[in-house]
Amino acid sequence: MLESVVALELPALLARRGPPTAKAIIAALKLDPHRGQKWLELLLHMGLLEPAPSRHPQPRYQAGPLMRALFYADGTPVWFYQDFLRYFNTVLNFDTVDVLRGASVPDIAYPPRTPAEVEALEGWMRTTAGETMETIERVVSLKGTQRLLDVAGGDGTMAVHYARRHPQLHVTVFNLPASAAMARRNVAKAGLSKRITVVEGDFRRDPLPRGYQMVQFSRVLADWPEDVCRLLLGKARASLSPGGRVVICEPLADDNPDLTLAWHFSYLPYDDFGARLYKPLAAYERMLQELGFHLLRVARKDRHGIHAVIVAQRPDASPAPSRRPALPATQRGGKRQ
Repeated sequence: MLESVVALELPALLARRGPPTAKAIIAALKLDPHRGQKWLELLLHMGLLEPAPSRHPQPRYQAGPLMRALFYADGTPVWFYQDFLRYFNTVLNFDTVDVLRGASVPDIAYPPRTPAEVEALEGWMRTTAGETMETIERVVSLKGTQRLLDVAGGDGTMAVHYARRHPQLHVTVFNLPASAAMARRNVAKAGLSKRITVVEGDFRRDPLPRGYQMVQFSRVLADWPEDVCRLLLGKARASLSPGGRVVICEPLADDNPDLTLAWHFSYLPYDDFGARLYKPLAAYERMLQELGFHLLRVARKDRHGIHAVIVAQRPDASPAPSRRPALPATQRGGKRQ
């Protein structure tokens, strides 16, 4: 049903015309009248449409709550959902039993191998960065922070945003070579080359640069199983100065059960990734505890998005022990950390 709404551009029609009648929708979209009426009834049932307040004798229809969540006001699909639908259907076209028995699947690999694949990945990250940055900035204060490391920082979109808003801040973007090249171009275009450094590397194999007051993982850890996440958080600990903070902005499995199910299904053929990609809050708390971090704050997802923010502090410069006493109680609400 969602695919039909996208293909027929119904949200754009509603945005252009205002609340139309069922007859007007069916005529504009060139639908079979009988089938079109049944289709509209299904959209009402799903919350993609809703009746519009009207004094006209013929009922009129407007975007329902689900459509308003999935499409912009002009009727174009929100990038996240548009690309997620494409991504999900790529996997859905495979025979699941064949995949589970080891069948070869084309075009399913990480990291991206061609310029087009790199642009597609970083286009996703760039277009959806606004919501993520708003989420982080509601929770984390950068006042007084002078050195920030953005791990897998995409094409530099977030680094440019932070540098413009905080004149005292120097940001380092760490990413794979092709994405790093994109970041350098964007940083130069923004005129921020003196305050944003781009470092090439593979975080699975290479150490992270050191000497930072804050290390950020934004939409990174949710794509990797716990063993990789623990490795990355250990590298972040080594990268931080004593007292520095690690900031994790990711969807949590216990906050997003439906999205977790869909995401894990779509990752079945991706052999570069393991299981349990979307993780519950308890998994992050356990990993941080094992690495010696002090938990400062957890802000769970709200109605504006899918991401939670976890802030933890490196207490000292000693080597990370394998076990530490229980974390202090999570701080919720209050001032930004």
